[in-house]
Amino acid sequence: MTANYVRKTELEFSNLTKGLKKVADALLSDPMVFAIHPAKRVGEIISVSETMVIRFCHSIGYSGYSSLQKDVRKHLLEVKQQSDEKLQEMSNYYVESMLKDISILQNNMEKIAIDDMEKIIEAIINSEKVVVAGYHHSFTFAHWFYFNLNYILGNADLYRPETDAGLLDLLPVKSCIIVFSFYRYAIDTIRLAEEAKEKGIKVIAITDSRVSPVVEHADITILISVSQNTLFSKGPVTIAIVNALLFEVVERVEKRGKIKSTYKYFIKDGED
Repeated sequence: MTANYVRKTELEFSNLTKGLKKVADALLSDPMVFAIHPAKRVGEIISVSETMVIRFCHSIGYSGYSSLQKDVRKHLLEVKQQSDEKLQEMSNYYVESMLKDISILQNNMEKIAIDDMEKIIEAIINSEKVVVAGYHHSFTFAHWFYFNLNYILGNADLYRPETDAGLLDLLPVKSCIIVFSFYRYAIDTIRLAEEAKEKGIKVIAITDSRVSPVVEHADITILISVSQNTLFSKGPVTIAIVNALLFEVVERVEKRGKIKSTYKYFIKDGED
């Protein structure tokens, strides 16, 4: 059954102004934001004013933000209950595989070192240059992090050992190296971390073992905890941790006015 807030939003969508449509699209795309945040914070997240969020509520027939939020919360709770019941009924390899991923994520959430995550965020934001490295299957995670970080800050480089000889000698004093190093550990990235450490450059390692060779060269280590040494097991949790770092970088640099202009160009529209 279609939720009340969805039905009301879709019914009035064509009559809304551009700014109100932006709020409507955010509600339909990610209702959880509306369920857990006050109107002012929702406005900040989607780059509109608090007044615009409240105007939207009135435009689709709610008395105010609190009544919309109550409706969204009620629907999401019902959906979760239905989802839990459905998962109990389903038994196949696909569901079991996804449940294992969820279990790994939960395990890592409980073990995550918040202080180390904070140090990484500040090191990234305060660096003039950020070099991201990963080889073989670790390259996938390194590229994802580099691409999005460069989109946010504009000062990230993806390390390529075949072309970047002497790169560390060209870095500004305030720089950091972020190394993804998973079993079987690529020697090129380990040597990069070792050389960076010797030159006094801050080294951040994201790896899958406390005895990984890169750990001894790292100033900060984020450990991906999995029971199986397979890329499939490490993939979801690694991306989740990387995304958590990226989201926090965005939050902080926006508040400090340091975000790259092209990032705002692509995600921020004007209000009506």
